Amino acid sequence: MAEIPDMKMCELKAQGLMEEIDRRSINPIVVCGKCGAKADKPEDLHNPRPLMKKKLDNFWS
Repeated sequence: MAEIPDMKMCELKAQGLMEEIDRRSINPIVVCGKCGAKADKPEDLHNPRPLMKKKLDNFWS
């Protein structure tokens, strides 16, 4: 088994490491094109894509 720092988000989910997933997705900027996981850093995903903000994200600000 890989060490936790080297694991991607889908691997963490498969191992049930939800607390680590939460730590890596506090302010997500990328989304995985394969599994849909969101992460703060592209290296945490297998197929990172820029996370597009929804138009309503800034509606009240």
